[in-house]
Amino acid sequence: MNAPIGNNKSEPSTRQSLWNYILTAVVSAAVGAGTTWLITSQRSKSEFHPLPLSPPATAFNATPDVSGLSTRDAAVVLGNFAYDHQRWSEAIRQYEQAIASGIDTADVRTDLGNALRFSGQPDKALEQYTIAQRMNPQHENSLFNQISLFTEVLHEPTRAIPLCQEFIRRFPTSDKLPVVQQQLARIRKAGDSNPLPDTQNRAKLSEWL
Repeated sequence: MNAPIGNNKSEPSTRQSLWNYILTAVVSAAVGAGTTWLITSQRSKSEFHPLPLSPPATAFNATPDVSGLSTRDAAVVLGNFAYDHQRWSEAIRQYEQAIASGIDTADVRTDLGNALRFSGQPDKALEQYTIAQRMNPQHENSLFNQISLFTEVLHEPTRAIPLCQEFIRRFPTSDKLPVVQQQLARIRKAGDSNPLPDTQNRAKLSEWL
């Protein structure tokens, strides 16, 4: 059994360790929130644009008229509409319909993966991101989303390390590069510092609250 912490010589280092833990947690939360926003807002721009733009005031909440479209094209349009309104189950259904109908691209697979992720199905999301990467290794979003899935959702950051390195190698001019570099640095720092298990950290932290 661990002895209780008293006022001894190790107290300053304990306080410092706790402060580092708190700071890391705050930074991690901020990075995670920013990454989630990037993914939510990144829906791939489909090459298919069959509908003219309507005035924003009436178009945003109105279901698109897909009566003149093929089944597969309609599925993409309706999937994108559901995605933009965060109706994840409907987006999943429409994207799966699009794939089954013949529109099987890295963009659609990635958007399907995002919808699965935000509906609480991270393993299925990873499967879609992986398929998208196999289809097109130069597809930036699907690789980026794998990184954030491992670090922010599956909590397996070490699996994200080679993906971060690959992203940096493949996409040196990407606007997401700083985020990936920050993620990689954070993973390595966490590994170097060898932090206490989460249950111990919480117990230590509670003593100072």
